[in-house]
Amino acid sequence: MLKGYKYRLYPTAAQADFLVRTIGCARFVYNKLLEDRIKIREETKAGTGQKRKPPTPASYKPLFPFLCEADSLALANAKLHLDTAFAKFFAGTAGFPVFKSKRKARASYTTNNQHGTIRIEGGHVRLPKVGFIRFTQHRIFDGEIRSATVSMTKTGKFFVSLLVEQDDEPWVPAEHKIGIDLGLAQVARVRDLLRDERVVRHDGEVPEAEARLKRAQRALSRKKPGSRNREKARLLLAKKHEQVKNRRHDFLHKLSRRIVDENQVVVVETLKPREMMQDRRLAKSIGDAGWGEFVRQLEYKARFYGRTLIKADPWFASTQVCSACGENGGRKELDVREWTCAACGVLHDRDVNASLNLLGLAD
Repeated sequence: MLKGYKYRLYPTAAQADFLVRTIGCARFVYNKLLEDRIKIREETKAGTGQKRKPPTPASYKPLFPFLCEADSLALANAKLHLDTAFAKFFAGTAGFPVFKSKRKARASYTTNNQHGTIRIEGGHVRLPKVGFIRFTQHRIFDGEIRSATVSMTKTGKFFVSLLVEQDDEPWVPAEHKIGIDLGLAQVARVRDLLRDERVVRHDGEVPEAEARLKRAQRALSRKKPGSRNREKARLLLAKKHEQVKNRRHDFLHKLSRRIVDENQVVVVETLKPREMMQDRRLAKSIGDAGWGEFVRQLEYKARFYGRTLIKADPWFASTQVCSACGENGGRKELDVREWTCAACGVLHDRDVNASLNLLGLAD
């Protein structure tokens, strides 16, 4: 089993400078490779040029000597990432690859563990061409390190994600089954096998953090472009964004882990948040709920710990069917929170009824 462990890095000034330059080199190679592939693609379509293979990262080094300073494996992985992007494009699962922006793209690079170059010793992690960097290892693991991804946040913090090959987690059986209905007012409303209802709401501290974020955004808009005060305001705004992101992820990680620990079978509805967010009235609420991230965490944690995750069909009418008699009451608008079944007369809470119908898929 391959599992990732993410840690905070504390590099020296010289090490931080090298990490930033390596990230920039990996992004530069990715963009150059994409540019050349687009040219080859256009020449092939027009029939004006001879067939030629795409270049390699090593072919750019004579033209751009600064690439020699970077980790060669980081440049090679940039090419692999582009190959993956094109494979997804041709498979129809993603759009055409785009150029990476210095300001918008995720600042990171990946290097492989060849001949034990990546290892941990005495509170430090060794990375190729960088040496030992101090870090906080808050989680201990047993296994062989396969690769390391170094990333930098907008606030200037560095992290390393170690991909470790290790034995499967010991399987701990659980007796419960659970059905999860995703909502806007709450992250999830669940029903377990004993018909015990639980409502899981958003972290109450997030709205307060968002209020501070708005004030920081207004302060940034008043600063003169290019000034030091604007850079200070930009850094403060980035920190506020990071706080909101960290709180949301922390909340979803704890919730998904608790659900996986307590239940053997988890049934969740399949939604398409990206399409649903086209409605501007609901876009922010859907984004705040974090449905996609929540289901993604449930999926990989269920795989790690031997649980069964069932995704209901996108067209499964969980909110339309009566959980008591099975009668389909038809489509209901979002403002309809309660409804009475015309067939059996049972009064249903919209979300509770949906979670019961989802739970029935586990039988």
